[in-house]
Amino acid sequence: MLQRCLICTDLKDGLQKFARFISSFEHSGLKEITFLHSVPLWTEGEIPRVDHERIEEVKKFLSSQLENVPDSIQVNLEVLSGDPAPNIIETVEKNNIDFVILGTTVKTAIQEGLFGSTATRLTKKLKVPLMILRPQLISVYRDEELALRCKHLNRFWLVPYKGGKSSRYLIDKVKEYCQKESIKTQHQILLLTVVEEVSRSPLLLENRMEEAQKDLVKIEQELKDLGLEVQSMVKKGDPITEILDVCLNYDVSAIAVADDRDNILLNWTVKSFAQEILHRSWFPLVYFPLEK
Repeated sequence: MLQRCLICTDLKDGLQKFARFISSFEHSGLKEITFLHSVPLWTEGEIPRVDHERIEEVKKFLSSQLENVPDSIQVNLEVLSGDPAPNIIETVEKNNIDFVILGTTVKTAIQEGLFGSTATRLTKKLKVPLMILRPQLISVYRDEELALRCKHLNRFWLVPYKGGKSSRYLIDKVKEYCQKESIKTQHQILLLTVVEEVSRSPLLLENRMEEAQKDLVKIEQELKDLGLEVQSMVKKGDPITEILDVCLNYDVSAIAVADDRDNILLNWTVKSFAQEILHRSWFPLVYFPLEK
């Protein structure tokens, strides 16, 4: 589904461990993986300058972590100086990246004011999806567990479909990426619509659920025509609660979302669907920025 990946690591988030499992990524459909680390400017002198010594140290470290790299996957190591956000944008354009993996802890980032700043610049500039992983989970995986995580990285997405502009955009992006690839691995999609119980009329609720099911049948067929394994369901209740419940019970590997707001990852004071998922779920989140 997604073939060229950029893994951004600060060497403390655990994502550097992925370098030891390149062969496992082969089963997820990846063909090219780029690791990126940004080294801060050296500021001990009067004039900030590039820390060439640290850059070489990081390059050697990342190179030493690469194990069992198959011929079918190209691996690039990018160690750049300066601010991570412009380095990420530059590397995405340079390497024609399909999606970016970040490992930022949300709570700490909000407190430090770092996550919002970087994410805002990325969502303004990037046209590729971001996968956000919890470093706490990656860091505690044993090697066997992490190898399976790499293998199933994009294997089974839960795709919430609530109708409207952002949901249609999300489906179109999923189709776009699927059409790029001659699918060798079986990707699964679980479509979920949650009908909120805002009316006291059982008949009205039943009608809304029937309409939602009809819409999902059409979307399901669109995706099946691309060779995907797709299932769909309609539930009633609170959307966030039901989505998280389905994730726990259907063995999904990630939640895919899109949003029609600008910079939702920074705008912590205004509630949004994707923001709530990001805050309350420990599942990997694949976020598709809305192309302007």
